[in-house]
Order: sequence, then structure tokens, then C-alpha cells
Amino acid sequence: MGRYALAIVTLALVAAGAVGCGRGPRDQVVARVNKQPITQRELWNALEQADNGDAGRRALDALIVRQLVRQEAEKKGIEIDQAELQERLEGLKDYVLAGTGLDFPAWLQRTGQTEEDVIARLRLQMLTAKLVLTDRDREQYFEESKERLKELPHNNEAVIYRQIVLGSKQEAEATYKELTSGKQGGADFAKVAEAKSLDPISRTRGGMVGWAVKGKTGDAELEKVLFSLKPGEISKPMVVKPKAPEGKSAQAMPERWRIVKVEKYIPPHEITLKGNADVIEEWAMNDPRYQLQLQDFFDNLRAKADVEVVAPRYQSLAEAYQQRREARQRAAAPTPTAAPIPAPQAGGQVAPQKSEAPAPKVPKAQGSGK
Repeated sequence: MGRYALAIVTLALVAAGAVGCGRGPRDQVVARVNKQPITQRELWNALEQADNGDAGRRALDALIVRQLVRQEAEKKGIEIDQAELQERLEGLKDYVLAGTGLDFPAWLQRTGQTEEDVIARLRLQMLTAKLVLTDRDREQYFEESKERLKELPHNNEAVIYRQIVLGSKQEAEATYKELTSGKQGGADFAKVAEAKSLDPISRTRGGMVGWAVKGKTGDAELEKVLFSLKPGEISKPMVVKPKAPEGKSAQAMPERWRIVKVEKYIPPHEITLKGNADVIEEWAMNDPRYQLQLQDFFDNLRAKADVEVVAPRYQSLAEAYQQRREARQRAAAPTPTAAPIPAPQAGGQVAPQKSEAPAPKVPKAQGSGK
């Protein structure tokens, strides 16, 4: 089961992932100021010129690197298994839901991406990992990371859930009735949470709390309810045990009730390298031991590439690529072999060495008349 984390993992691919998302028309209106529009084209131009053009150069470099990675993978015959790619996409959807409270289509719309954008980014990251990490690297890192892997939600029995926190039993019962009655199955849980919940953190995400791992929440009663519900089911109101700040009595805390809804159930499974390949790749490529290896990989790709930068505004980027090529050529040039040091003769004198080159002519002294 894929568990691709939301954190983007590699140095150059972070920028590459941000490029190409949101493929709307250039004249699409992104904002209005007193009814006067600001278009996508204007926004892109502003981003391109930000930081004296550095943002544009970084974005162009990221696009170049993305192309170089694809070409290198094609040259070496590296392909991505479509089933594995789809599995990672499904894992990403879980993290999107738990982290934002949005289902995948809503998240794509909010972030200005398409599913094809995300798939292309995942494929690029998978290609890079295959180019940089060896099978031995993966196996070794997996063995080192088993204890950390045990803590991941997807390697445990877990649920993704929402909650609505209310100030009294009466209000909680009324809200429960609102959520469960009616022909359409009641009111939308996320909308009610945003309108009513007293929890300032989860209410902004439609009541989304995130992951609950069985045996690790510290609340046995809550766990009993969560793991008795099927996805889509809503609990009856339950009292929240108050947790008083240090130095204060829990009895002085105001009464709180909550209603929870399970969005997804994750069954436990055996921890294997194949089942955690995405996490192992992410962790390894963010590990200092592999960061130099990764950076060297990107530098080598840039240095051996024939990159023509056409736009005048990005000529400094073209110069940087040329400098890399020249440095690589100098490094690859054969080093002249130094002449051997003559062995001393008896008495400590160094034997004269026969020269392969003709002796230089000594000019005549001026005014000698000879």
C-alpha cells in the first residue's frame, strides 16, 4: 500500500514539481481588483521577474533537469511499473485527505493542478530514485529504518477521521440529529464542523483530525469508538475527557462533547521493502549520506548536457551550464606524468639524466667578435 508523503523529496525536483502545474489558459482571470482583472499571464510574468529574474532561472533550470532525468532514464532503459505508480498515487490521496480534509479532486482544484501533473511528478521522482539509488542502497536503508517504519500509520491498523467538538450534551445531540436525519443522510459533516466545531485546528479542515493509530492515541475510549465504525459512519456524541494545562485542575475545564466520523480504515500489514519502497526512497534521498550522491548526479547531468538557452534574460543560466561543461572536461583531461626523480649515485651525487629534447642553443656573447 503506497504511502508517498506530501513532502517533496529531492533538491531539484522540488522546483520541478512546481513547474507546469495549473495549465489553465494564459488569459484566465486569477483575481479582480475593483472589478479589474489580473490574468494568469500577468501572474506568471510577475513570478518570472521576481528576485531579479532568479525565480525564472530556477524554474527553467528545474525544467531542464526534469528533461535530463527523463533522457537519462530512457538511455539506460529504466521504466516505471504502472501498478506501482498507481499504488503511490493512492497513498498520496490518503495523505492529502488526512492533511487537508479535502478529497483528491477538491485538493487538485484548490492547488491548481491536474491528476496528470501529479502523476508526472511521481514518475519523475521514481525515475530519479532508480537512477541514484542501487538495490543495495535500498536494502541497507530498509534494514536501518525498520523501527521508524513501525511508526507510520500505513504500517499499522489505523483510521483517518473527522470530529466536531461542541460545548454541551444538548448541542451535541441536536447536531447528531442534524447529521443523521433526512433522506440524503443528513447534513454534510465537514460543513457542520466548519460552522460549529470548537476545535480551532480541525474546524478549518472540515473537522479533519487526521490519523489515529490503534494503541497509540492515548485515549482508549476514543479508539474503541473509532475502530468500531465503518468508513462513512458517524458516532453518537461522546464526552471529551478534559486535559488541563500544567498547573490547572481538569475540573475547572469547560464541558466538551464530540462527534466523530471515520473517512477511511487502514488494515495492518507486514512491513516489507517492496511495501515501503516509496518511503525508503524519500528518507534515503533526504539523508546526508545520499545528498552528496544526489547532488553529484544532478551536477553530472547538467555538465554533460548540450543545453542551448535561447532567451536573453536567462543567459547567466547558459553561462553556468557552459562552466560546468568546461570544468568536467578539465577534470576528465589526462594528467601529465611527472618525470621520475633520479636515484643518487655513490657519494650522494645525482646521476645526470639523458634528455630526449635537443639542448637549447646558447647565444653568443655580444661584442665578442667571434
